[in-house]
Amino acid sequence: MNAGGTGSAGAALGLTPELLQALERLSLPSRRPVLGTSAGQRRSRRYGSSLDLADYRAYTPGDDIRRLDWSAYARLDRLFLRLYAAEEDACVTTWVDTSASMAWDPIGKEQAARGLAGALAYLALSADDRAACIGFAGGVVGRAGPVRGKRAAPRLWAALAALPRGGTTDWGGISAAARSVPRGVAVVLSDFLTEDLPKQALASLRMAGHEVVLVQVLSPLELLPVLRGELRLVDTETASSVELTLGQAALAAYDDARAAHTRSLQALAASHGARLVTVDGGVPLRQLVLGQLVGARVVR
Repeated sequence: MNAGGTGSAGAALGLTPELLQALERLSLPSRRPVLGTSAGQRRSRRYGSSLDLADYRAYTPGDDIRRLDWSAYARLDRLFLRLYAAEEDACVTTWVDTSASMAWDPIGKEQAARGLAGALAYLALSADDRAACIGFAGGVVGRAGPVRGKRAAPRLWAALAALPRGGTTDWGGISAAARSVPRGVAVVLSDFLTEDLPKQALASLRMAGHEVVLVQVLSPLELLPVLRGELRLVDTETASSVELTLGQAALAAYDDARAAHTRSLQALAASHGARLVTVDGGVPLRQLVLGQLVGARVVR
């Protein structure tokens, strides 16, 4: 796989050859050492054989004498072993919300979330990490990976494009599957417009050893409503409805409520050592990645 073409699934997600070329120059940083399972580019908690000196420990019989620090022996008359940092791979898993609330405005949220997942997967594969994608609503509704290498990217893109839509958001699906993928970086893409915040999901991901990034994808109409007048609003997931007069006062109350919800989500993310970024699903995918995600330092 190279950046010369994306195939039909990649094109459906908005992944252009130009965007793929730009992604190959970026990375998804990790705040802490990642414990992977094979050689890669991320610093591990294990010791290995790279050129970066990490620590020393006292020599014990059976240790590799080639790692003895003779200069320390000359100074201290004791044998110490040089320990070097290992570099290992991580698995970047994108968890994509496929519930009905994401699909009511497919261009503004569903397309953006799946396109972002495809872009982040390619970014990981380009950096010699592994990548996986999991769709969830009431539970896990589709998955692919983990895979390695850019040639495997179309497989993930096809899985993302084929994810079903509909149902209600149940964060328990993430909790139940958190340990089903190798530890690494977990990126959850959702509008997070649920009555309950994903407390247990974040706790489960962290307990499974993942570093968590929350990407809140909102529709332009959710960020800046343009509706006015006498309206009946229907919840796409629960079918509950409310009738109201949508004027300036109601819109101001909506802005306050959305801001309060975002603050609660930010506080929850911070309490689990996670990052949160809110993006406008109405902008082109290239701007979402190279503008908003880079600006938030989710990728760099």
